[in-house]
Amino acid sequence: MVRKVWQWTISNPKLAILLVVCDDVASWRQAAFFDLRDESLPFPEDRLQGIVSDPQRIVDEQWRATAKELPLTGAHVDFGSRETAPLQHINLVRTSRGSEKSVDRVRILGNADDQIYIRKRFVITRPNQKASILEQINKFKAYDHKNIAKLLCSYSQPSHVGILTTRTQHTLDDYLNVQASDPSRAKLLVDWMNDLSHALDYLHSQSICHRSIRPRKILIEGSRVFLAPFGIGASSDTHSPTVPGPQRLDQIHTYFQDQAYIYAAPETLLARGKRYSDVFSLGCVFLSMITVAQGHSLARFTQYREGSSQDASFHNNLDRVASWRNRLQAMTTSGQRNGMIGSGRKVRQLKSEAEWLEIIEQMIKPKYQERVKIAKIVHSYGTGKTIGVRRRSLDGGGYSGQVGGSLGLANGTSISGVASGGNGYGQTSGSGQKPELSVFDGYFQQQQPHARRFEQAGIW
Repeated sequence: MVRKVWQWTISNPKLAILLVVCDDVASWRQAAFFDLRDESLPFPEDRLQGIVSDPQRIVDEQWRATAKELPLTGAHVDFGSRETAPLQHINLVRTSRGSEKSVDRVRILGNADDQIYIRKRFVITRPNQKASILEQINKFKAYDHKNIAKLLCSYSQPSHVGILTTRTQHTLDDYLNVQASDPSRAKLLVDWMNDLSHALDYLHSQSICHRSIRPRKILIEGSRVFLAPFGIGASSDTHSPTVPGPQRLDQIHTYFQDQAYIYAAPETLLARGKRYSDVFSLGCVFLSMITVAQGHSLARFTQYREGSSQDASFHNNLDRVASWRNRLQAMTTSGQRNGMIGSGRKVRQLKSEAEWLEIIEQMIKPKYQERVKIAKIVHSYGTGKTIGVRRRSLDGGGYSGQVGGSLGLANGTSISGVASGGNGYGQTSGSGQKPELSVFDGYFQQQQPHARRFEQAGIW
């Protein structure tokens, strides 16, 4: 019997070592008798009952015998049907409607640092799908820009393909929706707009279209901003994730609240998005960022866009979006002219916001042929050049002039809300009355937005 056990250990080194690691060398004899083999790994717990002393421990530790190393160097590892990725699932973040994609938090088994990572898995349902996803992963790994997130590694198993990234502090969506009093917040947001513009310009210069720009796809880590991994798992034979289908008609509310729909360019509802569609989506993100930079909540902006409907999309409410942008522009410009400082924002900050609001106007044009190219934005911002438009004056003429007149700004009258450090949209100091622009009534009053708790995740 001793000879048989010895031969078994030679033939099945993984199982033999696994039992040693689990302090169960005494079970070699039983394992040899019941003919447990390396090629049968991993085992379900019931298969080990009556053979080993602690079946649960063997099940928990058998990854050591079946897993390959998963280096965090951007490399790809291909696992066989009997091999295990050394990843411990912590909790599910979200899953797609058809459960073909999922995002979860994981730890790398065997690592002493106990760091948490974000994994995205793509279930393989078609014969050529694996090759297509791996090609998309390799393309993304080739991107080299400081504001585009890196993949730590990728792996594949017969059932799915996975990618791993570092867990960042939060997404831009979380950051914009959480109440904060940080005086540097406004400056950070404007700096991030510049960074994101350069990232998109880099992609477009490589003839790459993003096609999914929205706050949840943008990651924040400290004072740095990144475009999250994109273009992986997307099918090239479909138009757009925003195209409504029969299966979605019974989920119309969910559909209208989907950021893929809310931030989509008008033309992507009928055809696959192009680079000018990216510009529109990024312009919508920028307008949301400027809204928060000026001390307003996204909830109020969303409520204003949707009005009495359930549709809060930018592309279906461009008149309201333009009105909101014009109001922000008018108030920002008035702050500059009167040398006022609002919510801790200095005149230089106000000038930056005003310039970006002019740029945003050119980014979200309804007709894609009229939109500014991202390269022009990158090369013109901060130089004092305009982006194809005449600068408007609050002294009269144009929409901003009309707004200025309604607010009593044409003669240089100050606004108490700005001067006192409020949100800048309260009463005029001269008349003590609300602004007379009725379309905004109630949307720019002093609000105390509810703080929104979020779990630091960095999910994409």
